[in-house]
Amino acid sequence: MTERSNNWLSYFLFFSLAVSSFVVIEPSPYDLLIILLIGIGFAFSIYSFSKEMVSPIIILSVFLMSNLISLFFIKAIGPSIFFTAITFYLALTWIGIVGLSQRINQTRLQFILHGYLLSACLSAIIGILAYFNLIPFNDLFLMYGRAKALFKDPNVYGPFLVMPVLFSLSMTERKDMPIKKKIFYYFTFLLLIAAVIISFSRAAWGNLFISLFIYLFLFKINLFKRRVHTVLFIVIVGIPSILFIIQTPIIQDLLVSRLSFQNYDNDRFGTQLAAFERGISNPFGIGAGQSESIFQYSTHSLYARIFTENGVIGILSFILFLSVSMLKALSSYWGSSREEGVFYLVIFASLIGLAFNSFFVDTLHWRHFWLLLALAWIPLNE
Repeated sequence: MTERSNNWLSYFLFFSLAVSSFVVIEPSPYDLLIILLIGIGFAFSIYSFSKEMVSPIIILSVFLMSNLISLFFIKAIGPSIFFTAITFYLALTWIGIVGLSQRINQTRLQFILHGYLLSACLSAIIGILAYFNLIPFNDLFLMYGRAKALFKDPNVYGPFLVMPVLFSLSMTERKDMPIKKKIFYYFTFLLLIAAVIISFSRAAWGNLFISLFIYLFLFKINLFKRRVHTVLFIVIVGIPSILFIIQTPIIQDLLVSRLSFQNYDNDRFGTQLAAFERGISNPFGIGAGQSESIFQYSTHSLYARIFTENGVIGILSFILFLSVSMLKALSSYWGSSREEGVFYLVIFASLIGLAFNSFFVDTLHWRHFWLLLALAWIPLNE
């Protein structure tokens, strides 16, 4: 593939990510573009897989096989077939993006992540303006008084913004970054933090805290001074800004309410316990997408859903797949001598945050989760 073709691919992925927050309808624009990209990849044989990709592809195949095996134990065929199809589609997006990863170097990765950042900033602005009733039809972008922008649920909207928070910080640490650009990225950092807060998703808050903590305190020695500057900015500007935001009356009341135990928490944790008990007695699973039919309530946990629906093989293979993807991102960070290598740290920290988030929300069908799992395998190309 020529350099011009590689550039075309970068622009296509940039635009795909730039519209990735517009998911209130299905299929979303992101879905249509990614399906088109996958089709182009197969039609023109532009996919390329290194030997390193054999292991994760085998692990992912085992997970998908567990989905198919579990279909023998379903009670409601319609929801299960639909749920399984979505899982296979998202796995295919992972394979497609990874197959194209040989065409993407670290510089192009930076460009592509800016598409994600653009989408996150637009979504954050919509959410903030709607929450403070500064745009017409603001109720369309809220749910139960919580910002959701063009997502269906605040619990997806909040976590979607976490990776761009880290990416914004990473850009402020670039060597010889002009002061005007630094100010811009600092502003986007604060903007996205504010948007995560008004999602009022407790899991998203935990996701953000864990991801940010890992990013700040896992660094190479040559970045020590720049990381100190970042921490000082957060202490001097970031924390006071957050305190100011959460003390405003329009936010404070709902914040206090969200920090307390919710009435539905008993149902949520009770369903998770029932799901794990059912999983123990059904080692091959009860069938993908069956939880709502069996328990009359969503598991609200990735791990509980996979264990009860796909069985022991399913949960072990998915956790292994997630783990090797995290380790790949981390090893790429330590192995890169270029400034762009920090993007792998952003991806690693974001995946750790999502792994935590997944204890309290079913994240299996989150598009950006599978996107980050794919970006973790972008080769170094030093």
